[in-house]
Amino acid sequence: MNSLSPISSGLDRRSFLKVGAWAVPTMAIATAVTATPAWAATPKTVNLALEGPQFGSSIPLFTPALTQRFDASEPAGTVIVNTGTTAYKGTIVLTLEVDSRLWKVVGFTYDTRTSAGSAAAKFSGPTMSGNRATYTATFTATIAPGTDPFTGVLVRPKATFLGDYPNDVFAPADTAYTWRLKTPNDDADTSDNVWKITAGKPVSAKPFGGALKVKWAKITSGNGSAHRPSSATLTSIGPNPIKAGDGIRVSFDAAIGGGITPKSVTVNGKAVSKLLTVAENTVSGGRRSVLLKLSSALAAKDVLSFTLSYSAGTGGNPTPGVSSQIGYAPAAANSADQRGGNVSYADQPAG
Repeated sequence: MNSLSPISSGLDRRSFLKVGAWAVPTMAIATAVTATPAWAATPKTVNLALEGPQFGSSIPLFTPALTQRFDASEPAGTVIVNTGTTAYKGTIVLTLEVDSRLWKVVGFTYDTRTSAGSAAAKFSGPTMSGNRATYTATFTATIAPGTDPFTGVLVRPKATFLGDYPNDVFAPADTAYTWRLKTPNDDADTSDNVWKITAGKPVSAKPFGGALKVKWAKITSGNGSAHRPSSATLTSIGPNPIKAGDGIRVSFDAAIGGGITPKSVTVNGKAVSKLLTVAENTVSGGRRSVLLKLSSALAAKDVLSFTLSYSAGTGGNPTPGVSSQIGYAPAAANSADQRGGNVSYADQPAG
């Protein structure tokens, strides 16, 4: 579970009272000692704070040793609330700091939770410090007193995730991200102007995965055509093996193929027999799905290559909307230890 760890903003709170050069020095000193300026006696009644947006998602990543996994939170957004008794009207300057290897931010939107909807904030950045990238959003808003995560101003980044395989290994501390609200002069409490989100606690893991590369054929049937895989390679990306009983699922239009026979099967260039066997062959909605199971394991870095031979399909025109796909299908479906989901399947080419 993500932890929320406010930290000091470290802003330079410079005094804006200065003695003019024309002033008599002795009078200036006396005034500084004895006078109490009117603003110092006036209580501050605006208090802006950063809170969670009540939504978001976590992304599983692995430690550099690939012996543990942990959940890194997505920087989905933050809400600027006003817990004071007076509305805030003015400029908001908000920054987001992320690891540049994990996220790329190209803009921000802000939503005042009115009928006006979302609008683009002025965007700048990044400024870099090592791998840390800081982006800035600037906009003008009114934030009513007594607002909360559901009624305050919602700020969201336009962010792209960069941590897919092979860039899926990080130290948990690197995945933290921080929102900082540049303090307005009339903010009563600056301690709640920073919101830092850290990673979940690492747990033991046995990462495994498979990366597919595919060649396709376009087959004519009736008055149309459809794609199906003609050959593929599956690379075990480790560090743990692809297990016996894991499979490769092939789906395609039933009009252009019936059964599948794996041929020219090799592992690391050496021919093997009976490694791939047909375990399922079903049709639904015009789509045929065939599961090929592995009879033995593939160690890390093993490369399985094969071609696919098809028997005749149902014929006629391909079914509209039915596309072809091939993917690595581990027996332990949806395992949090699986790496490389982004490279474990391939969709048919366009056209």
